[in-house]
Amino acid sequence: MRSLFIKFFFSFLLIIVLIATIGITMTYLRDQEFPPLAHQHFARQAIGEYGRGAIRAYEAEGRHELDEYAEELYETAGVRLILFDREARPLTRQRVPRRMQQMALRALQSDEVVFPRMGARNGVASPLVSSNGETYIVAIGLPDRPPPRHLVRGLSHGFLGWRLLVLLGVSALVCFWLARSLTAPIGRLRQATRQFAAGDLATRVADQVKGKNELAGLARDFDEMAGQIESLVASQQRLLRDISHELRSPLARLGVALELARQERDPDTQQKSLERIELEAERMNELIGQLLSLTRLETGKGELQQSEFDLYELLAKLVQDADFEAKNHHCTVVLSGSGPQLLTGAEELLARALENVIRNAVKYTTEGTQVRVELLGEPTQLLIRISDQGPGVPDNVLEKLFTPFYRVADDRDRRSGGSGIGLAIAERAVKLHGGTIRASNRPAGGLQVEISLPRSV
Repeated sequence: MRSLFIKFFFSFLLIIVLIATIGITMTYLRDQEFPPLAHQHFARQAIGEYGRGAIRAYEAEGRHELDEYAEELYETAGVRLILFDREARPLTRQRVPRRMQQMALRALQSDEVVFPRMGARNGVASPLVSSNGETYIVAIGLPDRPPPRHLVRGLSHGFLGWRLLVLLGVSALVCFWLARSLTAPIGRLRQATRQFAAGDLATRVADQVKGKNELAGLARDFDEMAGQIESLVASQQRLLRDISHELRSPLARLGVALELARQERDPDTQQKSLERIELEAERMNELIGQLLSLTRLETGKGELQQSEFDLYELLAKLVQDADFEAKNHHCTVVLSGSGPQLLTGAEELLARALENVIRNAVKYTTEGTQVRVELLGEPTQLLIRISDQGPGVPDNVLEKLFTPFYRVADDRDRRSGGSGIGLAIAERAVKLHGGTIRASNRPAGGLQVEISLPRSV
């Protein structure tokens, strides 16, 4: 985080400094450029000022003084000056640029101020007569841009001095705030991630990252992910506890039955103990099979073998089998519907889910009553209602019926052989088909389970 903060800070600061530097430099260069000498009046003034100074220096002290004057002029103003005699021969010792030599010849021939030809650099040349009556040619070259030392000197004076430092200071504070506003939420997210990884599944961070930007969205996503993982881990822990509890009971009964079988000498009593052992083993085998089915359903619908089938025909078979078993409970199971209804999905998986719900209704309906299975066809979905005439369940536990190992009444469910997984398997299967399942108490008494399935997954 610290490294990212430094990168943000210096990146913002560098951008501001570069923009300021470019703006200052362009402004300075624009303001320091020499006028183009667009008219002869200004050109004659420039020639007169610089040229007469050079002539005085030359006539007073000779070439040495002239060279010093020209060098000082170049150092202070960036103007290159060459003094020629009446034959257009240079009087200074410095190298004479070709363009200035040409301007001197043209000025000698025309006897007036001349400017560079089209495309050449800035400059001007003109004949001048000294106080002694001697004729000279003065050529000056104006710089295209000021020397770098002028820019450096300008940065330390006036507006480009202490005010520039104030500007950079304010920019640095702004950059610090920007970098901090970006990295602080990331730091909080990192801290929350470390706490979550350390086992604190209740860690949340959205209330610490305010706003509607991407980082606030990431914090909300983190909270949503953390909540789902916490719920999943809690569900897995509860499932493990329930599995341990469910397996402990038949194992304990197995141990008792085994011990009785060892102690009893009576063949009939031993046979009863062996039958009890067989029953408990079957219950454990069924429980493990249901757990495996529930685990496979948790992996998603990638393994679904889908096909088109008649849901009414499937329900008819399930109702026929359930009605045969219902005779032991002294009740009946009937089916009502509107004829064939085609559905695309995993037929075997849905058959297992619907069978669990129907058998659950048969277990708890009152003796001598009827379990009704209804199939209603709609354009885009199919609706299945399975209703019993039992005691129903408290309204506050209706949503928990589809939780693995949840029981409204443990003793009653254990006597009926229920493990509390059948409805959970039904819910997972229906959700894999994009449907919904819910339970409600009927006004006339009993529980009603309503399943809605889209015609095509």
